[in-house]
Amino acid sequence: AVVSTQSTGTTHGFTCPTCSSKYCEVPVECRICSLTLVCAPHLARSYHHLFPLTQFTETPTEDLIDDSMVCTGCSSGFIDQKHVYRCETCNSYFCYNCDIFVHDMLHHCPGCESQPR
Repeated sequence: AVVSTQSTGTTHGFTCPTCSSKYCEVPVECRICSLTLVCAPHLARSYHHLFPLTQFTETPTEDLIDDSMVCTGCSSGFIDQKHVYRCETCNSYFCYNCDIFVHDMLHHCPGCESQPR
């Protein structure tokens, strides 16, 4: 099934952007063209399920080159940590708690988001 980016809302329901069929509520699969219609807020809430954040690489703390490195998420040191977690995209390091928080709540790497595009 294909997810539409947004369905068109009218005063009396929703219109399929492909074939102009009308529906009273969304989400629904269009009976004419089989396009899955969803409203924009619903799509935004489920975006992280469509494109999940890749798992960070677990790295032993002793493998870090610089002992003064801190967690990108909370800025705490890695003194009591046996492992740190590295984003393969931006090479940022995270403590265990921030790794869990980033994957379960944020769904975006703060290190990647802070880099200029």
